Amino acid sequence: MVPFRTTTIDLAYGGMEYARSVFGRENITRSDLIDYIDNAKLTWSKIDYPFGIARYNVVDWCKAHGIGPLHYVAPMGYRIVWFKEETDAFAFSLQFGII
Repeated sequence: MVPFRTTTIDLAYGGMEYARSVFGRENITRSDLIDYIDNAKLTWSKIDYPFGIARYNVVDWCKAHGIGPLHYVAPMGYRIVWFKEETDAFAFSLQFGII
């Protein structure tokens, strides 16, 4: 389930302005977000991270490095993160000793 309220977009997706920079100025629908995330899982760089790395560590690292929430996907319950940019995936792998 993808949450979809203005306050949730601000909290979960980095704010409406950032979301608009990704999706454009048209209305953003729940379907747009679902399609975007599904496409990300199929086409972006995928990193399996080991136990011992908590999801909040992934999120905090991405925030600290300016990687916006629509440029990575780290769903709860998975030990996988998808990155839109290969360089971000590579940096993540180095940081957390995956490669």
